[in-house]
Amino acid sequence: RGLFRGSCRAACPRARALGPHLAMGIVNTARLLDGIVFSVFLLFLGGFGLFLSGELLKMALVNEGNKNMGKVAAVLKKVFPFPDNKFEFNLTHVLLFSLLIALLSMLHHDAQDAIEHSVDKRAKRAAKKADGGKAKVEEPEKKEKKDESEKKEKKEKAKATKG
Repeated sequence: RGLFRGSCRAACPRARALGPHLAMGIVNTARLLDGIVFSVFLLFLGGFGLFLSGELLKMALVNEGNKNMGKVAAVLKKVFPFPDNKFEFNLTHVLLFSLLIALLSMLHHDAQDAIEHSVDKRAKRAAKKADGGKAKVEEPEKKEKKDESEKKEKKEKAKATKG
């Protein structure tokens, strides 16, 4: 029960001091189905990716009748030294490849920051044009910090009125 709910909050004053976000606990059961569906999809994607890689290798190595593929086949033989030029994979390979896909899909790329920065610049320019260049546009980070400080002030005022 302690893993699924914040039952330790009542017993532990330190947990109460940390805030209401501990009420969720370690496992969020509402997202359990999402995780299962994503895992199954990822396993199928990993298996299909390995299958396609094997077919590509078979096409390049076995079908060497094409003269253009001779150099590519030689490079692929050196890079992937399989016995008898057979691409074989099992469940362990599928699991590891799926884990690799999951890790790479969680990677934060610098291009995302560049796109966000350019969108912010366009929004600032549009706001300046609309206001005639007089009004100052707040940056999103400053606005978020301002909102957070306002929320803290409201909480402190509410505590002061109760106490």
